Amino acid sequence: MAPDGHIRLFREDDARPVADLMRRLVPQYLVTPALILHWLRSAPERAHSRLWVAEVEGRVVGLAWVDLKWWAADPGIGSIFLLIDTPSRRRGLGSALYDAAERHLLDHGAWKLEAQVVDDDGRRFAERRGYHETRRERLSQLDVPTADLSELPELAAAKAAEGVRVVPLRDLVSRARELHALYEEAAKDMPTDDPHGDVDFDEWERETLGNPLLDAEGSMNVLDGDRPVAFAWLLVDREGGRAVHELTGTLRAYRGRGLARLAKLAAIEWCREHGIRTLLTGNDTENAPMLAINDRLGYRPTVVDAEYVRVVGDPPAGGAR
Repeated sequence: MAPDGHIRLFREDDARPVADLMRRLVPQYLVTPALILHWLRSAPERAHSRLWVAEVEGRVVGLAWVDLKWWAADPGIGSIFLLIDTPSRRRGLGSALYDAAERHLLDHGAWKLEAQVVDDDGRRFAERRGYHETRRERLSQLDVPTADLSELPELAAAKAAEGVRVVPLRDLVSRARELHALYEEAAKDMPTDDPHGDVDFDEWERETLGNPLLDAEGSMNVLDGDRPVAFAWLLVDREGGRAVHELTGTLRAYRGRGLARLAKLAAIEWCREHGIRTLLTGNDTENAPMLAINDRLGYRPTVVDAEYVRVVGDPPAGGAR
């Protein structure tokens, strides 16, 4: 069936309608036009990142965002994120977007394709194309004004007696390489089908530290003496009163001491003081330690996203990593 509409590559003036579409269909995400432009501009060339949009009568009603997972240890894993506005489904637009996305990834050497599924229509769409579910992520949100922060003063005092303190990211901007090492160690231990590889400092600085929503005041870091050992960083939409955890983590040698919880509590306190009403997070359903922290802090599950996979070629020599 020929699609009822028009498929084309993203233009920068599409950032706002694309953000509006994503906010409407996946309200559990934090998305702004500036963030969309940053994602596209900061991806390294080897990611082969592309974004197509579907238009009907000049209105953006769908998108397909693809790239190769440039941060993964295996360079041949393609990622597809596809959305179609509900009234525009079953017109062939999703198939046309998917075909463009798949062809692009195969042309650039992908041997495995991964698709993020956010609803039943997406699940059926993926399964018809030979995908199967491999993992799930629980998305949760915290109502910041009613969050229980009563343990923060006692926890902060106890850690201060051990020489531990919390500082905002703005106090550590001159120590980006130390933060890079901390961030990478935490990222490599996150549950995933695709092990995290070594990310070059310059690429990390551009993609992570350069994120326009990374809030240097609200992102908290835990220091043991003068050494950064844990963190809870936030992407913040101050105008919309929403924030999302960019990443939370602790150096392996410091885990089990409540430092991630301390960083999160400090970040939540900052959100409350600065008018942020909703704080979002996502965790692999197998990440029991972080789920326990979030449950204890009052985060409530909203939806569960699923990752679907289709193998389209042979993995690199030595097998999938």
